Order: sequence, then C-alpha cells, then structure tokens
Amino acid sequence: MKRILMVMVAAVSLSLAGAARAEGEKAEKPDCSAQKTAHDDAVKASKVKPDLSSCNDKKGKEKTECQKPLKEQAKADAEAAKGKVKEAKMALDCCKNPKKKGCGEAAAAPAPAAPAPAPK
Repeated sequence: MKRILMVMVAAVSLSLAGAARAEGEKAEKPDCSAQKTAHDDAVKASKVKPDLSSCNDKKGKEKTECQKPLKEQAKADAEAAKGKVKEAKMALDCCKNPKKKGCGEAAAAPAPAAPAPAPK
C-alpha cells in the first residue's frame, strides 16, 4: 500500500513538472507570423508561370518568337524569387531558433535587397 502511494505521488509530481515546463516553453516562443507571411509570399512568387496569352493569336515560328522573351523573363524572375525564398526562410528559421548556426550574422547585418549592377 505504501509503495503504491509513493509511485502515485511520484507519477503525479512528474506529470505536473512536465506540464509546467511545457507551459514555460510555450510562453517563450517568439511571434514569427511576419516572417512566416514573408516566406509564404516569396514561395508563391517563385512559382508564378509566364503569361503567354498575348501570343495565343500567333502560329508556328511567330508564336515561338513571341513566347521566347516572355519565358526568359519569367526564368530570370524565378531565379530572383528563389533568392528571396532563401532569405525569407533563413529569417523565419532564425526567428524560431535564434541560436541556429548563421543567425547571429544574419540578424546583425541584413543582406542588401538588390545587388548593384557591375559597371560596363
């Protein structure tokens, strides 16, 4: 009887300690909704398809020539969007876990929005 009572007391105290620790961890989590929204927007932007509707009325080689610059522009935009996705993901990950490798430098010196073009 005494043993059962001791086991019950130990079990209850451990479960209460675990619940208290879980509550403490929940309270310490930062609000990363802005970073999450930025990441989601960047992912959507990277998946945009080129608008080829202006070339629908053309046929054959004319249509191909019409679509080529549009597809190239979409490809360049997708590459730029991939960079933004990577930056947004890093910001989100650093918000969730500030001790993560690479977060100290990213928070101290954010990367420039657009690199300057090289002089010709």
